[in-house]
Amino acid sequence: MLTKRTEGKSPRTIEYYQENLRRFLWYAERQGWSDDIRFLTEWQVREFLGYVGTETNRWGLKGNGSETSQRTASRSTVRHYFVVLSCFFNWLTQEGFVKENPVVKIKVAKPKPKVITPYSSDEIKRMLAVCDYDYEHNAKFLGSRNRAMILTLVDTGIRLSELVGMKLRDIDNEKGYVKVLGKGAKERVVRIGKTAQKALWRYLVFRGQKGAQELWLSEEGKPLHNGGIQSLVERLKERAGVNGDGNVHRFRHTFALDFLRTDKNVFNLQYLLGHSDLDMVRRYTATLGMEDALRAHEKASPADLLEVK
Repeated sequence: MLTKRTEGKSPRTIEYYQENLRRFLWYAERQGWSDDIRFLTEWQVREFLGYVGTETNRWGLKGNGSETSQRTASRSTVRHYFVVLSCFFNWLTQEGFVKENPVVKIKVAKPKPKVITPYSSDEIKRMLAVCDYDYEHNAKFLGSRNRAMILTLVDTGIRLSELVGMKLRDIDNEKGYVKVLGKGAKERVVRIGKTAQKALWRYLVFRGQKGAQELWLSEEGKPLHNGGIQSLVERLKERAGVNGDGNVHRFRHTFALDFLRTDKNVFNLQYLLGHSDLDMVRRYTATLGMEDALRAHEKASPADLLEVK
């Protein structure tokens, strides 16, 4: 991990590599493979990737935090492990620890992009209604925090890691500016509108001057992390009757599509989302094109125009 640190990778990226490699080592130990990395074979790596892609009770995890390991992993998840192992063995080969890279002949297809499904305005309003209900029924801290969090996600499209990393000092609530730390430790400033500013101000009143510098805290005053926020959103969705896949990242899709409908400037969106290129932005513009085509079909349906019974 020292190499990744010297390359300037963010703490979140380093943690990502560590967690993936830790699970690879867990599997190697479970299978009784040699401790000497030089004896690792291509077929053992293939076996591991097959385990990731087919096992429905991975890593021996039980209880809270194991939910995503209780179902079959997506192609995207398998590819994540493949990419990490490729980087790791490329480094081992370059440094001379191994003579041959066991991953070099393995091919894992990139997952095909799925149709982007944002939250609807009605779904967001129902989640906010749950927050307001809590606020009005003696849960003012939780209600104000959750409302501020949902509106911040809707109004900025920031990533989960960026939300978790927000500090009190990063917020200029008068101007509505928020500084976030994105991928590759790149800082950028995003903006929240008056509705989100008001919700954030109310949360800060009930948050008070608790010791932690992190913005989002539990009732005990502890910083919320990725898993806690994901669980929080899942509970809100369940209580609000919001179905469908997607969790925090779905707010990012919602922001992107709503922003493009109004502004239509892909470079503005690229900056606000913190993308290094326009690839993902093009997927959003394609989604808007799909929506336009479906609406046009309502007026031009060939079968409907036949006027048959």
